[in-house]
Amino acid sequence: MTVNLNRAHQDEHFYDIIGDVHGQLVLLQKLLLKLGYTMVNGVWSHSYRTAVFVGDYINRGPNSRSVIHLIRDMVNAGTGLAILGNHEVNAILYFTKDDEGQPIRIPGNNNCKLLYKFALEYKGNSSALKRDIKWLRTLPLYLELNGIRVVHAYWNDEHIDKISKLYTDGKLKRKTLRGLIAETTPENSRAFIETLKGIEFNMPKDLHIRDAQNIKRENFRIKWWTKPKGKTFKKLSYGNKFLLPDYTIPSEIIADYKIYPKSAPLVFIGHYCMGRGPMIPTHNVCCVDACVTGTGRLAAYRYNGENELDESNFVFVKS
Repeated sequence: MTVNLNRAHQDEHFYDIIGDVHGQLVLLQKLLLKLGYTMVNGVWSHSYRTAVFVGDYINRGPNSRSVIHLIRDMVNAGTGLAILGNHEVNAILYFTKDDEGQPIRIPGNNNCKLLYKFALEYKGNSSALKRDIKWLRTLPLYLELNGIRVVHAYWNDEHIDKISKLYTDGKLKRKTLRGLIAETTPENSRAFIETLKGIEFNMPKDLHIRDAQNIKRENFRIKWWTKPKGKTFKKLSYGNKFLLPDYTIPSEIIADYKIYPKSAPLVFIGHYCMGRGPMIPTHNVCCVDACVTGTGRLAAYRYNGENELDESNFVFVKS
C-alpha cells in the first residue's frame, strides 16, 4: 500500500515507527507522550508527525483490546498508520468463521491460549470482538511512505506485488483468507506467510536445539538481507530466542528466498524481538521490536527524512 499523507508538513516526512506493542497500553501511552503526542478530541496526535505501527498489537499483554482501539482511532483520524502483524492475522483467522461456522484456521496450542485470553478482554461482547476483527481485516500488510518501507517481517518485491492484489474493497475477504490457508494459490500463500513471519530455515535432523522453555525448535529465523552460502547458523540467525552453533549451515537446508538488495530503500520491521539488538542489523534494515514482553521496553524510531539510519533516533520507554 502506497500512502501519501495530506497533512501539514507532509513534505518533511516525519514518521515515528513504533514497535510491537503486544497489549501494553500504558507503555504505548507513555511512549506517545515521550514522542510529543497529545490527546486532541480523544485521539492521540502530533502537530506534524505521524505514528506508524508495525503490527503485533495484541496478545501477551493485559490490554490488547484498548491498544486496538487507540491505534484504530489514530488511523481513522489520520494521525497514525498501521499494518498487520502475525498475531493480528492469527486472531483474524481464528475469529473469522467459514461457511460451517468454524474458524478459518485453529492455531497451535500456545497461540490458542493467547487468543483465548484476548477474547476474555471482551467479557462476552461478541459483537465488539467481531467489529474489531473486521477492522483489522482492513489493515494493509505493508506501507510505502515517501521513500521508506514498513512491513512486519520480510520485504520481497514479488511478494508485495502478490499481496497488493489480495484486498477486495479495501479488506481481506473471507474467501481470500480461506484460499490462503488452503494454499489454493501456493505463491500467494507463501507471500502472505513470509511477509508476516520472515524467512525461516528448517533445522537439520541431527541438530537438536531447545529453547529456554525446553521446547524443541524445528526451524530458525534468518537475516534475509544476507547471502546464506558459507554462513554459520550463528552468523545468519536473527531474532531467535535460543543459541545456534557457530558452524557452517549445510547447503541442503538453505531454502530459496530473495535477498533484500543493498541498494533498496530503508525498510522498517517488527517481529524479531531484538531486546538486546542489533536494532539496525544492516544499513537499510531497521527493527523496532524491542521485545516488550521480555525486556519491558517499547521502542520507536524517529524518521526525519534521512537517507541513513541513525541509532540515536531510537526512543525507548520502560515499564
